[in-house]
Amino acid sequence: MNVLAATLAGNFDVGAALGAGLLGGVAFLMVVTMGRAIGMTRMNFLEVLGTMMTPNAPKTTVYGVGLMAHLMASAGFGLAHAGILHAIGVTTVGQAAGWDLLIAAAHGAVVLMALPMMLNAMHPLVRKQAMEAPGVALTGFGAGTPIGSLMAHVAFGLVAGSVYAAAVL
Repeated sequence: MNVLAATLAGNFDVGAALGAGLLGGVAFLMVVTMGRAIGMTRMNFLEVLGTMMTPNAPKTTVYGVGLMAHLMASAGFGLAHAGILHAIGVTTVGQAAGWDLLIAAAHGAVVLMALPMMLNAMHPLVRKQAMEAPGVALTGFGAGTPIGSLMAHVAFGLVAGSVYAAAVL
């Protein structure tokens, strides 16, 4: 058996990557929602995203815009993660899950460093002080927010990597 035939090399599937990203995005939202429900964080993820673009809209619009923005980003990150898995040349679903867990953890760490600066600079409600300031590593939304955010990114990676590899291998 040709070893390359059993890897992701040359088998990139855009539809599977988009679908895996969307399912990973749902897993991300589940972790974020659970973290908020148990009091781990005060950050309302969809509201933060939605009010970034529609700061004065009704709550239903804000949540709808936030959800659409999140799902579009999830699909895009699904493409990126699938491309990285192809570049690595994973040969099993387990390898894909493991590598994508690491990729997502690195992504989550970058988010924890960059997102507070981005929100302070660009979010209209944060700039007007009508929304909590994110603080260092998002701790302005609660001390548990950094670990919750990291766990949500890891959940994305586990689901997106596993689903993509299962669909393509």
